[in-house]
Amino acid sequence: MINLLKYSTTFLLIVMCSQQIVAQVEVRGQVVDAETKEALAFANIQVLNTKSVATSDSLGRFTIRVSHPTDSLSVSFIGYQTSQLTAAEVLNSYLIKLTAATTTLREVEVLGEKSTVIQQFESIRPGKQVLKKETVMELPALAGEPDFIKALTLLPGTTKGVEGSTDFFVRGGDADQNLVLMDGATVYNTGHLFGFLSVFNPSAIGEVNMLTGGFPSEYGGRLSSIIDIRTKRLDADRTVIEGGIGLISSRVAIEHPIIKDKLAIQVAGRRTYADQVVKLANISLPYYFYDANVNLDWTINKNQRLNYSFYIGDDVLNFIRNRDENVSGDEAGTSFTIGNIIQTLSYQYEASNLKSTTDFHFTRFDYRINSFFQDNFINVITDIQDIGVQQKFEWESTDNRKFNIGFSTIYRTVDPNLINSGGEISELVPESEGTERNVTESAVFGEWEFKKNQLQGIIGLRASAAFLENTTYIRPEPRMALRYGLNDHWAVKTSYTRMSQYIHRVSSSSFALPTDVWYPVNNRVKPQSADQFTLGVIKAIPERSSTLSLEGYYKLMQNLVEFNEGTNLILNNDFEEAIIQGDGESYGLELLARKEAGRFKGWLSYTLSWTTRQFEELNRGEKFNARYDRRHNASIVGNYQLNKRWSVSAVWEFISGARFTPIIGYYGIPNSAATGVDLIPQFPDRNSVKLADSHRLDISLIFKNRIKPNQRWRGEWQFSLYNVYNRATPIAIDIEYNEAANTYSYEQPGLLGLLPSISYNFTFYK
Repeated sequence: MINLLKYSTTFLLIVMCSQQIVAQVEVRGQVVDAETKEALAFANIQVLNTKSVATSDSLGRFTIRVSHPTDSLSVSFIGYQTSQLTAAEVLNSYLIKLTAATTTLREVEVLGEKSTVIQQFESIRPGKQVLKKETVMELPALAGEPDFIKALTLLPGTTKGVEGSTDFFVRGGDADQNLVLMDGATVYNTGHLFGFLSVFNPSAIGEVNMLTGGFPSEYGGRLSSIIDIRTKRLDADRTVIEGGIGLISSRVAIEHPIIKDKLAIQVAGRRTYADQVVKLANISLPYYFYDANVNLDWTINKNQRLNYSFYIGDDVLNFIRNRDENVSGDEAGTSFTIGNIIQTLSYQYEASNLKSTTDFHFTRFDYRINSFFQDNFINVITDIQDIGVQQKFEWESTDNRKFNIGFSTIYRTVDPNLINSGGEISELVPESEGTERNVTESAVFGEWEFKKNQLQGIIGLRASAAFLENTTYIRPEPRMALRYGLNDHWAVKTSYTRMSQYIHRVSSSSFALPTDVWYPVNNRVKPQSADQFTLGVIKAIPERSSTLSLEGYYKLMQNLVEFNEGTNLILNNDFEEAIIQGDGESYGLELLARKEAGRFKGWLSYTLSWTTRQFEELNRGEKFNARYDRRHNASIVGNYQLNKRWSVSAVWEFISGARFTPIIGYYGIPNSAATGVDLIPQFPDRNSVKLADSHRLDISLIFKNRIKPNQRWRGEWQFSLYNVYNRATPIAIDIEYNEAANTYSYEQPGLLGLLPSISYNFTFYK
């Protein structure tokens, strides 16, 4: 009996040990894409009978223990078909090949995307803002036209110009110191409808990046900001038709795959039709604008991509009238055409740790003005043309080190005003042909990005040059940006940048017109430059998809361009001798609180700033306030989702008044013939008077159609009220004479009071 018990105990121990030995069978493998053999990181591997789970590493490799080689494994990865196989099969082949499930690929991309506010927190560079198309589409829009440029002026550090103008001013700089790019090509005229609308069709745009500090070394040529506008990334899997119908214009874009999952094309167009509508009432409106976009997106293979984009847009006015119908030939008229043409071609090659981007671009901006009355006529023609290329390499040596190097060059041709005139008017405005200016603007650049513990940094250098017929300018432009993470929710950022500018805009009035002339540097007019320092702190609130930031800046500007007092720039080609150059200074604080997810989305922005100029020839050589020295600039932007179908948006903005130089009196002196008295105006210090502050509220109500499963058509109505409390923003300064009191006073006429609008936006998926 004792022996039986002894043998039974020994048998049980052997069985238990054998089970333990079997349970220690170790299975190693690697999960890869069945077609490309690319490793699938963080795939899920499960033993079906024991429910044991493992996850593949960044190279797709994994290790898991099974009780027997015949045990079944389930291998899954988001966007791929689940595979079941035995442990023995994995032991024999090592590779587990998963087949992509194209029906879920789109969801993978959306789930993996970080919010822009979190990207802003993690970014090393201060002064960077991102506006996505979805955000702009939710804002109240003038006449139902969403506008990226107008939305940018609601962010800190940015001040808009005169109402109805696309001009904006960033951190104390002038309007021509903002570099606006569309897929890497310069956009010289950003406005339609005399500046009330931008030239960017929202149906063709994906997102907009604005940089006001910490500029990457690949960017240059302007002092104040970089507005990088990118066209939409196309869907090569299905057809998408998108558009909108507004009060003054409509737009449509058709996106269609040519080669499934490889090549897609988008054609987009927009036109105002007010000129056609008023014809029904026998009214003539001699103005219209249009623009068109064509985008091609070709994914050659997993390593190569080619993109081509084309833009053309014109504003056209053709006004003719008879002053006296009884007099033959007594006609007068004016016509003008203002247009942009932009083409870009971009090739990208990406390997495991190297990315190469080659961009070719062409830009042309011109305007033509023709005026006549009876036998008199004046024709004015001007244009500017860029042909450029940029090559950039991005190399990631380790997880903590990255390098960017490259070069760029632009060959620029500028034709100032060509004036043709005839009849009696030619004695006052003689014919003249502005000298064509050719300049090559080139640069080489490099950056080193590093990370050490909580400190991240980017150190870069850009060496730019302008080559003219008799002059060469070479300017070093060092860059630096640092970020120190205090913890998971707080970070401090700082930067220093130097920028140079080799072209400036000659304005013929106190506010910008589409017909202003761009003019390059020469042996007399030196390049403008700016040194900017920034320091800020940012807090992330991930659970609310929100950030809170406070940033200060100080900027010194050299060789800024102005004109001597009394210079007449209208129909004038001899303005070069009137150009003077001086210095500028700007500093301020910027606050931004932004929330991007949840039922309520939006931001609160506030800027406190000071901006001055100093020219030896102006204001007795003393410092004076810049015209757009706006002390306070605040905006509140919000969108609230009432339910699945209804939402409400509102924008409130406040801007301190611009500055101007008034006439404060006259004194009389005998004229040269001693037959009377000439009145000479008296002025105070330049720009010493501030105009009235302005503020405005816009609201909109958005109603979406009911979404059903597999529904292809999606539409929404937007009802907007522009300037809700009817407080028009000043656009000019008029001198009014009061006969009763025999006094003069200044008045500020406004533009656009309360303006309701309705629009319908739609998207169709096929």
